[in-house]
Amino acid sequence: MPEGYNSDLNIQGLESFRKTLEKNFFSEVNITNYSFSTGSAQLALELNCNLSLIEMLFHFNKDNWGNFKQGKLNFIKLLRQLQNENEIPLDIEEFTLFLKDTTVVINKIYSESIPGQLHDIFSKIGEHYVHLSKGLTETPYEIYIPVFEECSHANDILIRNIEAGNQTKQDYYNYWGLYCDSEEDAVIYDLKNSRIEQGDLFMLNH
Repeated sequence: MPEGYNSDLNIQGLESFRKTLEKNFFSEVNITNYSFSTGSAQLALELNCNLSLIEMLFHFNKDNWGNFKQGKLNFIKLLRQLQNENEIPLDIEEFTLFLKDTTVVINKIYSESIPGQLHDIFSKIGEHYVHLSKGLTETPYEIYIPVFEECSHANDILIRNIEAGNQTKQDYYNYWGLYCDSEEDAVIYDLKNSRIEQGDLFMLNH
């Protein structure tokens, strides 16, 4: 546990929040607090879901998984409801989904970025599944969202921008990091061009 890590989850309504997530995502949910102070809560969610990636996408496309339907108590509404029960600022720092054949790790890049973009991120996973799985031949065992390419001539600027929090929702849909059994190192998935690339990458929080 990192020095200064605040393990005290004294957050009102957290158990109800967790149980609703478990129901919506067919998962067992574990919640920890990444915050180093008692003045805010940066929550890390771990969801253990007994589905494969393709099974999850099937239920997601049927609007059965995640409860993203308009007007329902969806993720961003749940977070704001939790916020209303507490005086300290709350946000989701990391969302990790453990499926039977892969792990999807989504990192916060701006305020409420994870609950606000979660539906579209899973939509993109579905849209790009054929390419992510190398023509349905191999499901990556880990998917990191997002990652940023390291450009040696502009690396300092890139990392400084990340640290400054100058991201927008589009940064979720440029590059993802994939770990595959057939690859020795992580590879970059380029969403704009629907292709896997070799190269250095910078992962948030990793």
